Amino acid sequence: MGKRETEYPHTISFRMTDEAWLGIQSEIQGSTLTPHEWCRQAALDRLTSEHGLSKSDRILFEHFVRAQYLVTQGFQLLAEDNLTAAEWKRFRAIATEQSLELADTALGMYARRRSQKA
Repeated sequence: MGKRETEYPHTISFRMTDEAWLGIQSEIQGSTLTPHEWCRQAALDRLTSEHGLSKSDRILFEHFVRAQYLVTQGFQLLAEDNLTAAEWKRFRAIATEQSLELADTALGMYARRRSQKA
């Protein structure tokens, strides 16, 4: 066996419930990761991630961004006196189909503003 490229001098261990263990098992199913490797990767991803959103945080954020998009577009259409049922239906479809892209764009804009302030 060859020497590891990266040294890991520190060890972290923790206990978890059966529910959490089964959740990890379902996450790694079909991959080559062990539960230990998955946990290490998840912890390191959280440290190095710009936004650090959990899955439930991301879902809530996507819903918030979708609502913000609809409110913004709706008020713009009202201000321009262009609000029709067909136009509103089109914007609702866009918000539903592109919620991931809208959230990614919002997070990217936040990251750019944050880096400009630093």
